[in-house]
Amino acid sequence: MSEGTKGPSDDVSRRLVLRATVVTLGAAAANAKPAAATVKITKAAVAYQDHPQGDKRCAKCMHFQPPTSCKLVDGPIDPRGFCRIFTPLRQASLPVRAVSADT
Repeated sequence: MSEGTKGPSDDVSRRLVLRATVVTLGAAAANAKPAAATVKITKAAVAYQDHPQGDKRCAKCMHFQPPTSCKLVDGPIDPRGFCRIFTPLRQASLPVRAVSADT
């Protein structure tokens, strides 16, 4: 065979190399983690306390991540704790009663 002529084995090996490259890149992309770490607020900055304030407690906050973490505050969080950035979980919608024009 001359240098200008391709044989069938050349196509197969290129195809296998291309397929292996695509699979490897896909696997690497699937396992990639975000480059930037999430910055969290200190407990002191949000006046965190390990006891509730009335009915407000971390377990009822939208930022709480069970069992002992918060999306925004650094360090372990007690589900019974409380801080200034407490945001209540949205309540389930109550059924709406139909109102007729007759009443």
